[in-house]
Amino acid sequence: MYGKTLLGLMLAGFMGTAMATGPGYLGDLADPVSQNVSINNTIAGLGTPIADIYSFDIGSYLSEAIATSVKVKLQYDSGSTPVYDIRYFAIALQDTDGTQYDFDDSFDVNGALELSAVLAPSMLGAPGFYQFVVTGTTAGSAGGIYAGALSATPVPEPKDWMLMLAGIGLVGLMVERVKRRPL
Repeated sequence: MYGKTLLGLMLAGFMGTAMATGPGYLGDLADPVSQNVSINNTIAGLGTPIADIYSFDIGSYLSEAIATSVKVKLQYDSGSTPVYDIRYFAIALQDTDGTQYDFDDSFDVNGALELSAVLAPSMLGAPGFYQFVVTGTTAGSAGGIYAGALSATPVPEPKDWMLMLAGIGLVGLMVERVKRRPL
């Protein structure tokens, strides 16, 4: 009994999140299963250049979204005696033609790099192809390691916003009508 419960909890934890992934193709982020992807990579050797490319597409699945908001957040580990460290650490978000949407090489208060952009399919019914590139140079005695996440959230079509606003308006009218009803 406990085994089935534990298995069920483990499976529930994996739903909606892709497994940790190194450089390569991450899938279609319009697919609800691929909307949150864990990223990590370990690079061996001191002074090794890093140029990791993570590619993905948006829109090959049928969707009610006109675009997808994408956010990438990465962090690297550096201690007082760094075994794994990275210098000149940076990330860039671009399409496959090289048009850059965002770039970050300065760390926030938590020591992380973060970038985001709203990306759209290249044309109606066709996917948009994008990538983010992680660059730097390993500076630890064993190399460099970084980890983080890529998340994607669909941006609804204007008709969906209008439908939601109309619904809120109708609820407001009903509330006002109940207030005006004589007791």
